[in-house]
Amino acid sequence: MKRFSLISISLTSLLLLGACGKSADEPAAEATPEARSILAHVPADTPYLAANLQAIPDEVMNANFARIQPALDEVQAQMSKAKSEMISGGSSVSGDEFTDRLLLALFEEFDGNLSREGLHSLGLDLRSTSAVYGAGAFPLMRLGLSDPATLRATILRVLENAEVEVTELELQGVSYWRMVPPDQEEIDLAFYVSILPDHLAAGVYPVVSEEDYLPLFLGLEMPAQNDAAERLAKLNAKNGFTPYGTGYMDLHRMADELTNPEARTAQTLMLAGAYDLGEFSEQCVTEMHQTIDNAPFMTFGITEMEVMSMKYRFMVEMPSALAGQLTGLVAAVPPARALVDYLAELSFGIKVGAARDFARQKAQAVVDSPYQCEHFADINEQAQQVLTQLEQPIPPFVNNFRGLRVSIKDIQMEAGQDLPSDVRGHMAVHVDEPQMFVGMAQMFLPDLAEMNLAPGGEPSRVPEFLISIQGIEAWAAMSDEAIGLSVGSGEQNTLVEFLELDPGPEGLFLSTDYDSEAYYEYQDKAMSGIDVDNGQEEDPAHALAEAFANAAREAGDRNHVEMSFTPEGLVIESRVTYKQ
Repeated sequence: MKRFSLISISLTSLLLLGACGKSADEPAAEATPEARSILAHVPADTPYLAANLQAIPDEVMNANFARIQPALDEVQAQMSKAKSEMISGGSSVSGDEFTDRLLLALFEEFDGNLSREGLHSLGLDLRSTSAVYGAGAFPLMRLGLSDPATLRATILRVLENAEVEVTELELQGVSYWRMVPPDQEEIDLAFYVSILPDHLAAGVYPVVSEEDYLPLFLGLEMPAQNDAAERLAKLNAKNGFTPYGTGYMDLHRMADELTNPEARTAQTLMLAGAYDLGEFSEQCVTEMHQTIDNAPFMTFGITEMEVMSMKYRFMVEMPSALAGQLTGLVAAVPPARALVDYLAELSFGIKVGAARDFARQKAQAVVDSPYQCEHFADINEQAQQVLTQLEQPIPPFVNNFRGLRVSIKDIQMEAGQDLPSDVRGHMAVHVDEPQMFVGMAQMFLPDLAEMNLAPGGEPSRVPEFLISIQGIEAWAAMSDEAIGLSVGSGEQNTLVEFLELDPGPEGLFLSTDYDSEAYYEYQDKAMSGIDVDNGQEEDPAHALAEAFANAAREAGDRNHVEMSFTPEGLVIESRVTYKQ
């Protein structure tokens, strides 16, 4: 069963290859006719939407397939092994006869077709435009097809070879399949699939309301209002997104779908007898929306997609007052640098004292004016607990903490060891008053007084007995804002320079940059001492996981992540570069 699950996940994940396309430096692009055709089905009031306005460039798609080809070869090997066992030995890979028949039919189709050309021969074009959105809160996907007839033939062969009797239904001349999983506990949900003239439609919806659902699902009726293509184009232009992958979620609309008796989702769930709107009083609805006001809208988009790199941005919009408060908590510390010859850098900057005051203020506000909705009773209790904890005194040096930076040039980790055998790099602890911090440390360790640390002074050697790793040379230095430590012979020569780097942009509170291959190697060495041999044959789950990890290791160069508070809210940016 485990082999089946992982092979299925691996096959499905191929669709993720075509998530995006070129650089944010290009002007915002309009939707192609193919994209507009699909997006015309999206109602204007959908609470969420993810789509691409243009097809993925060929060079990007080809490069992505080449990078994961070793992993696809392992999927092929595991699939062939399972197929051989099922045919020759009569063994079951799922424990269920029906599932085994379906799996064997799928294996027959995908056997030898785990490539871009092979998938295209089955009717799957991963360069196509697609959209995922909500029919109310229920997910619906539309995937553009270059050859609908071929995909239809593939599906029919799978069903026939698996001896699956799924009646092809029809509404006003448009055919579709409906699959209802057995033994559902609360509500009968069906999985609907239809191959339309230019795209595949697939969605999940309660059977009891399919009469209302099918006309829109099959394209027999179009939404009364539709602005999906224009909305995504505006998001792209505003945020510098490419036309190859954009998404959003409107949490107010999602809440309305669940609490408004006029909304599609609420009406459908009530009709199915699985929902009682009486549980949500008017006070509960009001307080729910007041809470959502703090983060009402989320946006995601690809800002760069080249053959050798990819970058995305995720944003959570917030009221300007709240965003300003959060930005004020950020300490100005130097960010992680993109250094190709370093293993990793990490930078974190938050004013602990100010963050503590902020949390106390928010908790006090709830205690003073608790939620009246019974569903939020736990929040009231948690606010009181947080307030009690924050009233406890904390040491001054903790209250004065402003940030931490770590820069690792090299690390030697032997298999099975808990501690590295050698480390080279720098670390800095940013505090309001570094001298006070050192003075308190000297009270507990009088030997530190011999180091004569002073702001702007030369690095001083750290006594060896304070170093937990034998043979490691460490030096310390101080600036007006931080205490620094170098590890490794010669690293003290650049310690002062490390302490005096310029701070990052306003609001940047977390950043990291690391070598992808080194990360996987370190992970392998850390896990090598764990005995996973249980005397059984090789686990397909382990083989597939290792294959995809190896593919990522061989393809990835560096990862860079930044998290910031801006006047608009929270922004997370991530960039991945690939090897030549």
